[in-house]
Amino acid sequence: MPLDHYTRVDFHRFKAFRSFSLELRGFNILVGPNNAGKSTILAAFRILAHAMRRADAKKAVHLRGPNGFSSGHKVDLSAISVAEENLFFNYDDDEAAWVRFSLASGNSLTLYFPEPEVCHFIPDAQGRTCLTPSAFKQAFNCPIGFVPILGPVDHNEELYEREAARRALFNYRAARNFRNIWHHFPEKFDGFRDLIVKTWPGMDVSKPEVDRTHERPRLHMWCPEKRRPREIFWAGFGFQVWCQMLTHVLQAKSVSIFLIDEPDIYLHSELQRQLLGILRDLGPDILIATHSTEIVTEAEVEDVVLIDKARTRSRRLKNPGQLDAVFRVLGSGMNPILTQLAKTRRVLFVEGADFSQIGRFARKLGYERVGNRSDFAVVRVDGFSPERIRNLKAGMEETLGATIYAAAILDRDYRSLKERSSIIEDCELFCNMVIIHESKELENFLLVPEAIDRAASVRLADRTRRGHQAAVAVPVAASVLDLFAEDRKNYVASQTIASSKRFERDRGNNTFEETLIEREMAAFDAVWRDKSERLRVIPGKEAFSAVNLALQNQLGVSVTPAGVIEAMRVTEVPAKMVELVEKLVSFSQQTAAAD
Repeated sequence: MPLDHYTRVDFHRFKAFRSFSLELRGFNILVGPNNAGKSTILAAFRILAHAMRRADAKKAVHLRGPNGFSSGHKVDLSAISVAEENLFFNYDDDEAAWVRFSLASGNSLTLYFPEPEVCHFIPDAQGRTCLTPSAFKQAFNCPIGFVPILGPVDHNEELYEREAARRALFNYRAARNFRNIWHHFPEKFDGFRDLIVKTWPGMDVSKPEVDRTHERPRLHMWCPEKRRPREIFWAGFGFQVWCQMLTHVLQAKSVSIFLIDEPDIYLHSELQRQLLGILRDLGPDILIATHSTEIVTEAEVEDVVLIDKARTRSRRLKNPGQLDAVFRVLGSGMNPILTQLAKTRRVLFVEGADFSQIGRFARKLGYERVGNRSDFAVVRVDGFSPERIRNLKAGMEETLGATIYAAAILDRDYRSLKERSSIIEDCELFCNMVIIHESKELENFLLVPEAIDRAASVRLADRTRRGHQAAVAVPVAASVLDLFAEDRKNYVASQTIASSKRFERDRGNNTFEETLIEREMAAFDAVWRDKSERLRVIPGKEAFSAVNLALQNQLGVSVTPAGVIEAMRVTEVPAKMVELVEKLVSFSQQTAAAD
């Protein structure tokens, strides 16, 4: 039976919200200042998860709901780690509170709070009754998974029964039962171990072993570090938490939606970025509440959802320009960058948010450490500004009191080969590696028609599973890009020639203008005759927008850079991007001059 998906949550007088609506998609990163309502949303889902487990096991009874009496279940709030005394908006319990969860199927689930410490769970299957557990499971195949509160593992963890380990997956005792979880549910252990080895260099983990030399049997879990085994209790707290985080992630592959509350509390920046990549491949819809600028930076813009209890509905970001307001709310600064710099002594300067796409290409090509910025800090530069890069690097070295190894990646725009070579030569006076794209800008690397069309098919399938009318995917990208290129041909040619004339004039070159124009036009015509080269020189951002406009008009969907890169086959990644990533691998292995 296919999973149903949550599409919307409505709150009425529940905790932080007087009246509030949250629209859900496949990936939802909730951001906002403290006390904005993020934790209220996750608390509601935790209560719902507990209520659904009861409905899976017990018959329904006659209960009062928001719209009168109906079949439902009484929920024991004391069994959930949710503060019961503030379930009502402004602590005012004179009027009932409720939360309604809408599903793609048209069914809904309601939590109704008629008075303090009382919760009624009301399933609504569009008129069908769900009196028995089997009927409920048939109508509501939408299980919820979440990461409970994490902590250090027990020093001496006793062997418990299988049911105790299962319950530990859902409550605050998860850390104290960590070894029991893998002992009783070892089916996914190989995948767990592979992730540990992949994401935490030098560490490994083995299945729990039973020690029966004590009065009550205990479990031990050995973690070889550089071939020296030690019990997980003696590993660092960060490693213990990462093991638990991955455990809950892997155990949740078959759920409809998976929740994580502020992973940045437990994980340093590199692990936060890795976690986001793991969650994208997990399968369920994802709901994360966070204050992490690292997670927001790594995310797709449209995955970021602003939560503000003063409003009546959530607000999903639509363009990168809106991220600045988010960073102001989150209070981002240079401290995380300086910390990474102090550790790695390497910095990569990029224009704007370009590294989010470069990192995805790196992971696509199998270079996880480059994709996760494990060996260098990334600093955003506004626009093409070599002088700003020089000044930033000097300021960082003065702050750290040490020399750092620097690289820069810049857009080509319409600069000629001679101008780019001159700029690289100047930048190499203060940068150890300088790359100027041979494409107009980074977005040109996304102009792979087959990958764009596959990404559109994925979006169509996602819309269908969320209850929208099915549409047939048809190839769109190639024809749109051909038309766009022809429309921009004269503009690109004129910009290329004007840029070359400006450079030659600034360098005091007295070449006759007619000769220069003839030379540049011949070079341009040679490029334009090659279809792949043509896609390299047109305005990439505009072209990508044109494709999205056509997709929206014809199919009702749009694609994102992350979606296109995800849909791209390794053999389709443009050769110049492969070359760029390989240069970053080399850069990651270089040592700063002071060493």
